[in-house]
Amino acid sequence: FFFKQKTAYEIKECDWSSDVCSSDLDYQPTSIHGVPESFARAYSIMTTQPQGPIYMCYDAALQEAKLEDEPTLPPVNAVVTPAPMMPDPNAIGQIAEKLLKADYPLLLPEYAGRREGGFENMVTLAETIGAGVWDICNALNFPNKHPLCVSLDKGALKGVDVVLGLDVKDFEKATYELDSTTRKVTPIVDSDAEWLEMGFAEVGISKWAMDYCRMQPCSVRALGDTALGMPALIDILKKEIAKDTRLQKKIADRKAKIGKRHDETWATWQKNAKKDWDAAPMTTERLAMEVWDVIKDEDWVLTANTLKNGVRKLWDFDKPYRHPGVELGTSTQIGISLGVALAHRKHKRIVVDLQPDGDLMFDAGALWIAAKYEIPILIVMYNNRAYYNDWEHQIRMARQRGTDIKKAHIGMDLFGPEPDFGALARSMGVWGEGPIENPKDVKGALQRALKVVKSGKPALIDTITRHR
Repeated sequence: FFFKQKTAYEIKECDWSSDVCSSDLDYQPTSIHGVPESFARAYSIMTTQPQGPIYMCYDAALQEAKLEDEPTLPPVNAVVTPAPMMPDPNAIGQIAEKLLKADYPLLLPEYAGRREGGFENMVTLAETIGAGVWDICNALNFPNKHPLCVSLDKGALKGVDVVLGLDVKDFEKATYELDSTTRKVTPIVDSDAEWLEMGFAEVGISKWAMDYCRMQPCSVRALGDTALGMPALIDILKKEIAKDTRLQKKIADRKAKIGKRHDETWATWQKNAKKDWDAAPMTTERLAMEVWDVIKDEDWVLTANTLKNGVRKLWDFDKPYRHPGVELGTSTQIGISLGVALAHRKHKRIVVDLQPDGDLMFDAGALWIAAKYEIPILIVMYNNRAYYNDWEHQIRMARQRGTDIKKAHIGMDLFGPEPDFGALARSMGVWGEGPIENPKDVKGALQRALKVVKSGKPALIDTITRHR
């Protein structure tokens, strides 16, 4: 619950992981008697799939007025979460039929892994039909070292003839290539591929804001909860496959082909991570590998930033809680990270925040919160001393327009003077070390910081990285 005193009242339920409001309710009680009911409804909205936080505001005068009589509380069963929505069985059957006939089906999950059992259901579905899985990577939906994982390998999308989106809110970003200079988008998936969908689709569109993405035409759209829909789909597929030996061989051959490509791609990523290994400042690939080497034997969780999906190519995301989802842009990383750390504190997991420098500049006071409430979190600064997303774009535009590239950093750099995040952390009561510019010094600092986190307190090390 987010509660605020204001001169207007509203409840908003948003799935912050996707930055899309999934439903909204406007209601302003004219008396205190309407307040308990509004809390009951807010709870119901918050816990109904797709789940998310709510934001509640009440009129200040109503709150401050003298209470003349006691409001009646709703009955206990008023706050029971509604039963999940089952996708139409006929639509599930049609999806199954198209997957069985496909030569190279692709599963495209975005948030299916967040549903209860979703991560495991994705593995079973992929193995049953022998389909590659392109995890959109906004949340963790599929183990990245599984032989059927083709995420981040754009070549694996060529030749796909059927695409099944599962809890997808943005089909376009994952399956198109963007030229950041011209803003032109080009499809990667062949134009004659057939698209299918299972998930909440238009249920997630709110009248409150136009923040949904471009619509993907689909021949079948099964509206409902994938936590129910995927097991039903798997059941149909298994029964049909068991009847057809030729189909079984086709699936086995396809799985072997996809697995071979996966292993080759993974080996290439590991090799590429070693390039410029001793460069100073270090590459983000080396930073990712140094952190991984220290935490890989722990029960770990990565908070939000994935170094532009670099860690997805290097770490082993083998459990559904390893990564709850990505950040929502500058100034959101540290706040999300503290929330993730709080959620896992009772499990004593090692929560790692690969923290961009620009993001922390917006909310440095969050470090004080971590120290004040002893939130154990390992904060590793991904510090390139720049707001580099925009700087990089200014470089592209300068090249296109023939202007001076040397001026691209203006308003985007974080040097002259350079913020000392280690000192900043210590000033807030957080164990801090750095800045570390020699990559050979990173492992020792990480090990020292890990000891602090295991003691139940936050720690930060400031590592300096190269621009991409």
